[in-house]
Amino acid sequence: MLSGGEFKRILLVEDDAELAAMLKEFLEAYCYRVSAVANGVDALKAVMERVYDLIICDVMMPKMAGDTFYYAVQRVKPALCERFIFITAHGDTQRMQEFLNHVSGMVLMKPFHLEDLLQTILLLFRDLEDTTRRLTLSEGARTKLPFPTVTGIPPGLPA
Repeated sequence: MLSGGEFKRILLVEDDAELAAMLKEFLEAYCYRVSAVANGVDALKAVMERVYDLIICDVMMPKMAGDTFYYAVQRVKPALCERFIFITAHGDTQRMQEFLNHVSGMVLMKPFHLEDLLQTILLLFRDLEDTTRRLTLSEGARTKLPFPTVTGIPPGLPA
């Protein structure tokens, strides 16, 4: 649950107040720091004001739907787009199917079990850690070779 010694921050974007309160309480029991907002407009403001490790986002909401919010985040903080988990009961509409097939975020269909949400969160964080570790290792491997490298081969020596 910790990210560099700090608790991971989650932005929960859900217009159903009861569901949002239940999810917030559940996730905080696992030591996540959860900020909950009821629509994409408030979510976009929150993203601009604070750093989040993960966004759990309903797809159908008033003021700004989840797909519109996602595309807005893509313009202002594109790195966050790989940190979305979408939750929806409306995945069967053509618009939502096209959107959910197009984005890289994970999707949970409502109703879902709380343990499934927790497992999805852990899976997403593990995948992000693995990607970061691979990038760090490959960059480190290039800069810390066990022996000196030759920058050029003198003329007359076989290559």
